[in-house]
Amino acid sequence: MGESILLAQSLQTHLPSLTLLQEVEQRHTYVVDDVAPKFILIPDTIEEAAQAVALIHQYGGTLQARGNGTYIHLGGIPSPFDTVLLTTRLNHLLEHEAGDLTCRVEAGMPLATLQALLARKGQRLPLDPPHAEQATIGGLLAANASGPKRLLYGTPRDLSIGLRVIQANGEIARSGGRVVKNVAGYDLNKLFIGSLSTLGIIVEANFKLQPLPPAEHTLLLTYTNVEDAMQTVTQLLGSVITPTALELIDSGAASVMSDFHGINLPVNGYTLAVNFEGSLSTIERQINETRLLARRQHALLGEDLTNHAQEHFWQTIRQQTQGTLTCKINLLPSQIPHYLRILSSTCHQYDLEATNIAHAGNGIVYTELQPVDATPRLVGTLTALRSAVQALRGSLVIEHCPTQLKQHIDVWGEPGAAFTMMQRLKSQFDPQETFIKGRFLGGL
Repeated sequence: MGESILLAQSLQTHLPSLTLLQEVEQRHTYVVDDVAPKFILIPDTIEEAAQAVALIHQYGGTLQARGNGTYIHLGGIPSPFDTVLLTTRLNHLLEHEAGDLTCRVEAGMPLATLQALLARKGQRLPLDPPHAEQATIGGLLAANASGPKRLLYGTPRDLSIGLRVIQANGEIARSGGRVVKNVAGYDLNKLFIGSLSTLGIIVEANFKLQPLPPAEHTLLLTYTNVEDAMQTVTQLLGSVITPTALELIDSGAASVMSDFHGINLPVNGYTLAVNFEGSLSTIERQINETRLLARRQHALLGEDLTNHAQEHFWQTIRQQTQGTLTCKINLLPSQIPHYLRILSSTCHQYDLEATNIAHAGNGIVYTELQPVDATPRLVGTLTALRSAVQALRGSLVIEHCPTQLKQHIDVWGEPGAAFTMMQRLKSQFDPQETFIKGRFLGGL
């Protein structure tokens, strides 16, 4: 406690313009899995943030970087930590080279704000994660968060071409560059992205951009069984057709979307939503080819979506992957039907209900389980599902769940063969363990 007081005094002395919050009510806002910080720092500049990290490191403190907290639920229960460092005032678009289709932005800017600025010149960052109005660029990168359109455009890891990162000792490091074809040296961007700020605090990023598409259209297909739906997905992926997203929705998720969001989907069987972007002529041709292909797999053609109805549909899809207890399962797309059969049998055994939405072309399934307070049954279900998924050479990560459940099961699962290398990297980048521990894989 004495070291924390000395640290706070040193911060106030050396960084008088730095906002420092210490009141109990203020600290309560930044609790993570019932673990509260001792104080909150809000720097105005990257340089001020770096100086604060250097002081925290000097006094042996611990810190957690945070934007708007959109992805703060990810990971295990953190070890006690001293400080939250908020990046929300680091929110400037520093460069937008429209001719080169690149931009440079500070990490505290929300994605939706960045998209609005880029749209003035007819461009965008082609990411569509949940809660784009709230999610900051730094949070997206720390979590490598994406949405249905990752099928065509990839994830933040694919779109980032350069980073500026505050290291554990307060030094600012750069990786990558400002141009798309930047291939000299090791690509450290990939190392920081998705690491939940355990290796460094991302404070600035360079991205490659895309022109805004002139049109967008969504085709809805319904199937009586998941095998026919996934056979359609397989054939689409093997064809010259280039959908932007392929989303599989089961009857449980369709019921929720109908009851709570006013989206009329069949509540028996499966719905496959196929999204296209581009010119009107290109979209029309691809939709016609998709319809022909889908009919051969016994699909029933549903209502096409455009404009506001389409926007509402995809916003709801993204929200449906963020339930109170949601698992993210990674498999080969061809194994999705097998996984859903295992899920149905396991839920029946433990008397639970499940709903599913999948990025069908990527093999990513979001499974929401209920009721969320049945901890012993949930632990049994999740343990059985994880074993089954691992037998399929896939993985199961619990992305959202109550803190009580985290006390009974590891949200990441057992670390794999690469964990020893991860430990070495952590010890090299953060030997004093300044950055928060416990949230990442294996307690890193």
